[in-house]
Amino acid sequence: MEQCRNELTLMNTRCWADVVEGLKCTFKNLVKEAVEDVIDDKLCNANLEDRRLNAEELCKRWSITRNTLHNWERDGVISPLPIGGRRKVYSMRDVLNAESEGLVRTAC
Repeated sequence: MEQCRNELTLMNTRCWADVVEGLKCTFKNLVKEAVEDVIDDKLCNANLEDRRLNAEELCKRWSITRNTLHNWERDGVISPLPIGGRRKVYSMRDVLNAESEGLVRTAC
């Protein structure tokens, strides 16, 4: 009888060890996927925010005219990057900030 109890205890211990090992593996994979998702999001956002729009692209994005863009520059809604010359480019980070602050409405 004692031998049967010992065998059952040993069998239960092995089963629980397998369950624990399976849970550890599952948890490890979930954490790994979560970390990879965060890294992918950060890289995507970093690349997006480093992007620049020219005046034509920005006017199309915001569905505005060049005159309106000029007025918004004067009013401080958006500022072009200082690149020299007459050509103007705008940081995507500044564009997203203006949109998130509700300063402009996007067509999307």
